[in-house]
Amino acid sequence: MAFEITAKDLAGRVGKLYTKSGVIETPTLFPVVDPRKQEIPLSIIKQYFGQVITNSFFVYRLTGGRVVDVKKLLGWDGIIMTDSGAYQILRYGTIDVDPDEILVYQDKIGTDIGVILDLPFDYEEPYDSALLKVEETIRRAKRAATTLLDKLSMLVVGPIQGGVYFDLLARSAREISRLGFPILAIGSPTTLLEEYRFDVLLEAVLHVKANITREAPLHLFGAGHPLILPFAVALGVDLFDSASYILYARDNRIMLRDRTLRLDDVRTEYLPCSTKLCYKTVKELREMTQEERTLLIAEHNLAVLREEILEIRQRIHEGTLWEYLEIKARAHPTLYRFLKSLGRYKRLIEEYDPETHPQPHGLMLFSDTASSRPEPFRHRMRLANTHPTSKIAIVLNIAEKPYNRSWEYLYVKKVAGDRAHVLFYDPVFGIVSEEVAEVYPLSQNEAEGEDEAARAHAYEWLSQYDIILAYNIDLPILSKKVVKLQSLEEVSLYI
Repeated sequence: MAFEITAKDLAGRVGKLYTKSGVIETPTLFPVVDPRKQEIPLSIIKQYFGQVITNSFFVYRLTGGRVVDVKKLLGWDGIIMTDSGAYQILRYGTIDVDPDEILVYQDKIGTDIGVILDLPFDYEEPYDSALLKVEETIRRAKRAATTLLDKLSMLVVGPIQGGVYFDLLARSAREISRLGFPILAIGSPTTLLEEYRFDVLLEAVLHVKANITREAPLHLFGAGHPLILPFAVALGVDLFDSASYILYARDNRIMLRDRTLRLDDVRTEYLPCSTKLCYKTVKELREMTQEERTLLIAEHNLAVLREEILEIRQRIHEGTLWEYLEIKARAHPTLYRFLKSLGRYKRLIEEYDPETHPQPHGLMLFSDTASSRPEPFRHRMRLANTHPTSKIAIVLNIAEKPYNRSWEYLYVKKVAGDRAHVLFYDPVFGIVSEEVAEVYPLSQNEAEGEDEAARAHAYEWLSQYDIILAYNIDLPILSKKVVKLQSLEEVSLYI
């Protein structure tokens, strides 16, 4: 097994995951298929995704524990992942199979990626009970890693549990990460997704990402909606699985890139999309049998999920994943709230985010979320390691970029020479010194509004100077001599 990363942006990455049956390009999604009854032909799924996930416990029960070729059973010739039956534990409390037995069984039936039998739980689980399940999952993972991992021909996933208890998540992530599983996974998000608690789920992802090895691909179980996918990828998730495409279809729910639309709520003649489904009139759809309609909606949902995955990959290659999050965040308050609060983890995001891309682009910055981005944080960390070249600062607030090519700078430099340190006030980055004014992305951006963190940074940085000459900006700094210049000609009076 190998995981090859080909592009990165924020903590997201495009990569190639090599399995014994072929290569998976990440990020991607595994549509869930039921071995007992599949309502949508696998040939249709194959048009959109080259990998699926099925439940090995269902196969085990279906065959009486007899070893079969799972691909032949399903009629699937692509890459296949099998779950262990843990979701049935979440729903029913227990299943009658030994953890080691079901893991070995997954390998014997020809699985490419298998999962150990962990103990999942929803966010309403009491802490004491959750702790016991986390400890048991870790115990099972250690046993599998010690006695089985080297004997299996499939890739094995190490699930990380903890629910909304972030201390348990962090402990589980550290313990599972050091065991050598080729793939790690975050379990039990389904109930959070059902209630649109996106911010809680995404914070859980961050706690996991902060406590695992960088190299391992990360899977998020049960996440399959276009709204959540780009955010999870931006935080480091590489793989997803979901039955949402068919579950939504049974309920006449139609996925769009920014929301879910119920067929009963459509008031236009056609749906606002461009898949096969959308060329049928709404009247025709309503008159179909439930079976026909479910098939069409399910295929549409698959197409929308694929489109979202492709968009995310392209955004990572471009280095515009954050800008995409800005767009998606406005679709739901919990996503917007999360994006604004992501600054609490900006040090973690900055560690993963590449400083530049093969083809750098100008950043689009918005004051309400800019302080959460890694680029301003990175700039301020770098500036903290430099020292003023003079005790006199001239601060210019100008629009032209690069700042050090503006006529204002050229004039001030001619008058002051090296007797003053020329600085620029940027509404997002804060203080930008003349020495780095052309360093990417300090001049290669468009900003809307002023970030409060930028002004706070300016005050902190300017505290190092004895005299501050400010042009086109108010700087009410106490205990410092601040001169507000009415014109640049006044510079010569103080230098």
